[in-house]
Amino acid sequence: MKVETDFIMKLIECDNPIPIIGEKLLNIWLNSANEKEDKIGDYYYKGEEEARNFEEFIMKSYWEFYDQLARACLEERDVFQLYPDTTVVIMDGMSIRESVLLYNSLKGRRFNVKHGFNFSAIPSDTESFREKIKVSINEFHQINNPENMRLSGNEKYIWSYFPDVMLDRIKIGHTVISSLEEMYKIVEKMVLEILSELKANRIIITSDHGYIITGAGFVFSVPDKAKRKLQQIFGSKRYVKMGNIDVEDLIEEGYIKEFNGYYIVKSRHLWPVPGRYSIYIHGGLSLMECLTPVLEVEK
Repeated sequence: MKVETDFIMKLIECDNPIPIIGEKLLNIWLNSANEKEDKIGDYYYKGEEEARNFEEFIMKSYWEFYDQLARACLEERDVFQLYPDTTVVIMDGMSIRESVLLYNSLKGRRFNVKHGFNFSAIPSDTESFREKIKVSINEFHQINNPENMRLSGNEKYIWSYFPDVMLDRIKIGHTVISSLEEMYKIVEKMVLEILSELKANRIIITSDHGYIITGAGFVFSVPDKAKRKLQQIFGSKRYVKMGNIDVEDLIEEGYIKEFNGYYIVKSRHLWPVPGRYSIYIHGGLSLMECLTPVLEVEK
């Protein structure tokens, strides 16, 4: 991909590259949405292609960034700290891909909405995020069925298990949900209903983690020797707890990172696993997993 000189100079001159890289990633998806406004499937494909190329640029030219990203996931304030006394809606597994479409949809319905980003936990999964935020799941109104959300309107915190549940169902040979486009339409419907029911005037819509797409052309392959070792250590996961495992070569070659008690797969590196059929996965240290969307909505 073509990377603007101004962007490179900002990276060279700045003390903290995360806001610059996060804003660039967000703009990639915003531009894709503007180009493919009426074709969600094309939007997903074009945006993913650009996001993949951008991450390859970061990985090859600024590998230290992943160290800073991991620290941000561990140390930066979460949305509950950043927006105290504000209604917060967690859409489990929602990535910047979906939030950009929501952003445009809400603007079109005359909501006052801002789009920013925050961070997943390390690893980028739900359990780690819940530990990070220090908010008990019992404090959330939990949504398990998009057709029956049972909102009173006075909820302070909401946790929707969608879209993550649907991502798990978009699998080869499994057609409960057939596409990201179908998934997004359900998510949009849910968000609009939540906003219409909640009495709060200011609402934060965010996510616990994003995901990567394992389709051909969207991930980075690894050599056979590293592939066999990654298969043996990680299987189909993107992280494992640290232990008596020889991973020094994988760390030196930039495939994994040791952090906060885990060995975590970096960027979009992927390897084939016999019997695997999941297309959308999370748990690693990549831009699309760790940079989580934040929509600040005012009615």
